This record gives sequence, C-alpha cells and structure tokens, in this order.
Amino acid sequence: MNSSTILARSTVRQLIELGIEDVVLSPGSRNTPLSIAFYQAEQKGLVRLHVRIDERGAAFFALGISKVTGNYVPVVCTSGTAVANYYPAVLEAYHSANKLLLLTADRPERLRRTGSNQTTIQKNIFGEFVRQSVDTAIPIDLEQLLSGSGPVHINLQFDEPLLPEDSSDWLSGIKHKEVAKKAPKKYELQATTKRNVLIVGHDRAGFEVGEIERLASDLAAVLIVEDPLRFKTAIAHAPILLSDERVREELAPDLAVIIGRTTLSRATNAFIKFAKRTVVIDPRAKVIDSARSADEILSSIPTVQGRVEADKPWIEKWSNYEQYAKESVANYPEWSEGSLAAQVAEDLEEDVALFISSSRPIRDVEAFAKPRADVITFANRGLAGIDGNISTAMGIATHFGETYAILGDLAFLHDVSALSNLTGDPLTIIVVDNDGGGIFSTLPQKDVEGFEKIFGTPHGINLAKVVSGFGVSNEIVTSAKELKIALRRIYPGLHVIIAKMPSRRENGVMILSCIGAFRKRLFS
Repeated sequence: MNSSTILARSTVRQLIELGIEDVVLSPGSRNTPLSIAFYQAEQKGLVRLHVRIDERGAAFFALGISKVTGNYVPVVCTSGTAVANYYPAVLEAYHSANKLLLLTADRPERLRRTGSNQTTIQKNIFGEFVRQSVDTAIPIDLEQLLSGSGPVHINLQFDEPLLPEDSSDWLSGIKHKEVAKKAPKKYELQATTKRNVLIVGHDRAGFEVGEIERLASDLAAVLIVEDPLRFKTAIAHAPILLSDERVREELAPDLAVIIGRTTLSRATNAFIKFAKRTVVIDPRAKVIDSARSADEILSSIPTVQGRVEADKPWIEKWSNYEQYAKESVANYPEWSEGSLAAQVAEDLEEDVALFISSSRPIRDVEAFAKPRADVITFANRGLAGIDGNISTAMGIATHFGETYAILGDLAFLHDVSALSNLTGDPLTIIVVDNDGGGIFSTLPQKDVEGFEKIFGTPHGINLAKVVSGFGVSNEIVTSAKELKIALRRIYPGLHVIIAKMPSRRENGVMILSCIGAFRKRLFS
C-alpha cells in the first residue's frame, strides 16, 4: 500500500474512533487520499461529509457545526492558497475557543522551496492561532492533539501516487474510544456583599445557561446579559438603561462578576468600572487573554461562599429604571432596525436556532429584544468579523430542523458566494438592507467629511436580483406587518427575506432618540 493511502486511512480511522461525526471537504488534487478515505467512511455511515467549494466558506461552515456539536470538525483542503483561505475562521475559532481541525494536504517536504507547483510553506502557517500544529508524512497518534479546545492544524504530506492501490475493507471493526474529559478546576468565591451584578458575554465563555443562572441566584445578583434570548430573568434593554453615566454611578455594584467577554455595549463596560470589586470567569484568560485584568480571574464557575442578601432598595431602583427603558423602547418606530431585531426575537418558535451577525444586528438584539430563554442563539464573537456569516449559519442549520439568521447587508454580500453551494437544510436569512455600513451612523465617525465613501459605503445593489441569480427563493419586506407574515411561512430550504430599512442616518437618529426618551423619563 502506498504511503499516502496509509497516512490518509490512519488519519480518518483515528478521527472516527475519537468520535468525529462531521467532515467538511473542499475539492482538490493533493488532498485526494483524504477525500477518498472520508467518502468511503461516509458510505459506511461513519461520518457526514459536507462538500464546500470555497475554502474560506468551508472553514466557517465547519465552525458553525462545531458551535452546535461542541466537537472537533475536520475541514479538508488541498495545498497552496487553499490553506490560507482558512485563516479568518482560524482566528475566530482561536478567540472563541471553538474546535476546528484543519487537515491541510501538502507536497512532500523535499519539494518545498524548489519552485514546485502549488507548494508553499504550510508548516506552522497559522502561527500561535492554533493550539497545536503538526507537519507529518507518516501516521501519528491524534488522541492527544484533540484533547483540548481551540483550532488544531495537521499538515499532511502526500506523495504520489495519490490513489489507493487496493480494495480492502479498511474501515471494518472500528470502535469509538472513551476519551476522558478533564474535570474543571474547582473555585470558591467569597461574597457577602449586597449589591452584586452578574454580567454575561454573548458566548457565555462556553458555560451552560443553567450553571450561570445558579451562580446568579447564589449571588442574589442582578443579571445583565448580551444575549437576552437565553436568560428570561435578565434585565431588559440593559444598554439603554446603562446609557446614562448618572444611572451607572447610582447603580454601582459592590461586586461585578463577568462571564466571558463583554464586546457589545460601551455602556456596560463603562458600568463595570464603577464596581468596587470585579471577578472574571473565562477559561480563555489563561492563554488567549492572558493580559486581562480583574481583582480575581477564574477559569470555571465557582461555588459561592458566604450568605448573600440583596439590597432591596437597590434592586427596586433597577426595576424602576428597567421599566423606563421598556417604555422608551415601546415608543420606538415600528419599522426600524431595532424593532426588526425585537420582532424576529419575539416571533421565533421555541428551540429554533438563530445566528446573529456582528455589527448592528447583534447589538440591536441585545438592546431591543425582550428577554426569553428558549431560542438557541449563535454568533461569531471571537473577533466579531462580518466574514463567513452565511457559511457559519449554513453549518449550524445542518443540525437543526429550523434555523434563522439575521445579517446586515454588507455581511451578507461579504459571504454571498456561499449561495452557490446550497445544502438543502431549512435556513431563513433576514437581511437588514440599509444600503451600507449602518453601525457607523451610530458612532462618532458619523459626521466626518467623506463619511459616505469611507464608512457608509453604499453598495447600491439589488439584493433580490443577486439572490435570484443563485436560484434562491427570496422576498422583499418593507413593513413590520410584512415581516411578521414572512416569518410565519415554512420554507423547505434556504430562503432570504430582504428587509428594506429606513436610511442609515435616520436609524442612528432613532437610536439616539430612544436613549433621549429614557433619560427624559428618568429625570423628569
């Protein structure tokens, strides 16, 4: 048997034994041994093989599956520039500690730096952004490589011939190994203060909702979350409530416990600074965010030590201010980006999946959606990029009966090539079409000279025609009523709802007006 077949079969067999179920493959020549081996494994019912023609999208597709399953998902490509196209998803996986396994095919080492076709230096190409990196021409033990979290890179040198020379049943007798899970370190948190807040980043640092809620209960803490669709008891519209510095100072906590990263609201981060004591809970602080500061940094959910009794007048203030925020949101224009986010969040059925893209959509959900606990949400908050969002949503959709995504128009266009490689899984994408980069109209840059060219970036594209060109069903909605009707329909595969919104500048004014209405109610 030739060396390439031995290497590919050993790799595939070990991955199956370690519990790998999904594999994402992009077509190429040098990865032929892996492609054939994974196809044969799929024919035996041992893996699900997903073929994506664009390596950048393939890596984000695999990332989406990993977010759902919590398992390592191999993504397989040929040599050369194909490997480099993995980089954006690798960075996202690194900073969010998602399990992405990069199986990159390479020429033999002897051909490097010789001018050989499609040969570059793939060894350690991802640098420190992978947890482990291996360059090999022979089979290696993979169990230790996949024992943690974060992306792992295996660069496989395949020599010719690339095709198998036998027809043996090499997949027979495969048995799944029982991989021991490392128990998290146990911590105790001393807490006797009466004014406590628990602030939760959108990705929850990988912790389960239940254990976070228990911690909030043990601390008698006010719960502030970036993802209001997973925590029904959270304070509603926290970014609006905390938008005024006088409120932040008045509600200053004795103890602020922060789970994960708070990446959405400047108001929330400004509020944290008023805390007398801060505790961060995030396993990434060990390696990825090693310069992060707090009075105490933990890598797992602690046991609370001490008797905690909440300050009732302080809790009542939170309740009153929350009511003022609700009133300001209730008077928000019915057809606006914030109202769209709130409407989608409210209208979705229980236990459906929702992917929310970076930039404005995820901030609008945080600020305007009503808290609930039964929508399964996902987002790329490792580096908060707008790249690969369609592909990530498609990967998520492979494991749900019903999936939705909210994307800005620029994020949609950035990954529009994903529409050329449909999966058939039910996925409804709501595109917030405001003809450009809407978030900049809410930032200090909004009034600089040349704003439209360098920040607003209007695209002027008819998105319905683009989507139709890919043969994808779509519709345009221009009101809350039309959106509600569109969300009630059931689509068998990919469907795109294009929500034509008011101008970006007008939306920015609406947000400021909402904050102004809250402050007026607060100090009237």
